Amino acid sequence: MSDDEKNAPDKEHGVQAPPAIPLHEEPAAKTTKWGIPKRYVLLAMTWLGFINIYSMRVNLNVAIVGMVNDQTISKGRLHFIKKAEFNWDSALQGLVLGSFFYGYWVLQIPGAWLAMRIGGTRVFGYGVFVTSLLALLTPVATRYSVWGLVGVRIFQGLFLGVTFPCNHAIWSKWAPPFERSTLITISIAGCPFGNIVAIPLTGLLSKYGFDGGWPSVFYCFGTSGIIWYCCWELVVHESPATHPTISKEERELIENSIASSDNKAQFEGLPWHHILRCKAVWAIVIGHFGACWGYYTLFTGMPTYFKDVLDFDIEQTGFLAACPYLFKALLAPLGGILADYLIKHNILRIGTVRVIFYAVGCLLAGVFIVATSYATTRHMCVIFLVLGVGFSGLNAIGYAVNHLDIAPQYAGVLMGLTNTFASTPGFISPQITGIVTKHKKQEEWRIVFWITMIVYVVAVIGYSALCSGYRQPWAGGRDQVELSEKERDEENGKKGHRDILQ
Repeated sequence: MSDDEKNAPDKEHGVQAPPAIPLHEEPAAKTTKWGIPKRYVLLAMTWLGFINIYSMRVNLNVAIVGMVNDQTISKGRLHFIKKAEFNWDSALQGLVLGSFFYGYWVLQIPGAWLAMRIGGTRVFGYGVFVTSLLALLTPVATRYSVWGLVGVRIFQGLFLGVTFPCNHAIWSKWAPPFERSTLITISIAGCPFGNIVAIPLTGLLSKYGFDGGWPSVFYCFGTSGIIWYCCWELVVHESPATHPTISKEERELIENSIASSDNKAQFEGLPWHHILRCKAVWAIVIGHFGACWGYYTLFTGMPTYFKDVLDFDIEQTGFLAACPYLFKALLAPLGGILADYLIKHNILRIGTVRVIFYAVGCLLAGVFIVATSYATTRHMCVIFLVLGVGFSGLNAIGYAVNHLDIAPQYAGVLMGLTNTFASTPGFISPQITGIVTKHKKQEEWRIVFWITMIVYVVAVIGYSALCSGYRQPWAGGRDQVELSEKERDEENGKKGHRDILQ
């Protein structure tokens, strides 16, 4: 059969067949004269971008410990108390910590639309740049009024809300299918690495930094984000087709393997009716919501838990709260590599891989998080939290990559849609935590952790029941009923062949 015949439209299903590159056969990655494929340069810059994003998201969670609590400062043999600058009760602290997410959910779908209109890389960069400028304004706004801080955090959430949809839009153009899980999980592994960098550094700056300590946190991370943006604009390009120095081999490898001619989408032509009625989409919504409930509960509450329940000072809190994210940052990319291996070698179907990793990540995380509230020593609490947060990194291999499985050309929009729902735990969970833990007792935190476990279990059940690894009909894929019948026919054919041989 000629190449033209192979690439002819599928007459039976009316779908343009992708060029004849086997999905599970990984061609050798040709490099440029510099020796580094451009998609890996993009991966490094995206990873660094998420480090900056999460540094600016998490810094207040630690800095607020120093802002509202007295601190003991030791210099040689001298010890003195640095008085807290603000007197906010636990409910107000919960409002402040959750304010970021009041803005975060707003631009999820519009962010995907902007990515389609002017480019995912550009919108991603602009989001980080504007948020960095707002970080520099945070100390002034906070000292003016607590509502000034709330306002700045809302706008930071607004502009960072575009980043995850843009990330999926970027990789829909740059990620070959056989590298999809690996590239996405490594890029978003910058999130826990951002926590690893920001949490201990925030603890140190809050205690020893300039301008009263905590303001130096926002000055430093805001400056870092602006430097990253300058580098991003210099080295990153929208697609392989527009990259001026990419090798011909790499460009053809990427464009052919993802069948780029089939994956071009216009926001105005989105099949919203089918998207909103699709079980696979609602599976991701459920999975994303459950994963984010657990993440945001610990993300916003763990520094406070270390200070109020385990009685660590802010410097110790910073370093200890970073430990779980180190385990998560190492485990998630390894899980992504294993998932791609299972898919590429046809060991498990894509949907099965997504469900297994999501369930393992959520359930193990839930067990260890609940165990934390029953631990009788500080060391056991820390160990259980490290394991709980670390294993939660596996759930992203399920829901976070699933958008590209079911509708690669609409992945950015779907990420915006699911992240809109998944952002709500960001402001609901801190409010519940603040109300439940008014007396700062471990028994109160036990309720918070049990709520997290219950949400995880419900999410696993819902995601497992509705998840699909197939490209959906409204995204150019075949109907799953047709695929199931074809698979049964193939299996029956294999069985009949074995019977004849016997």
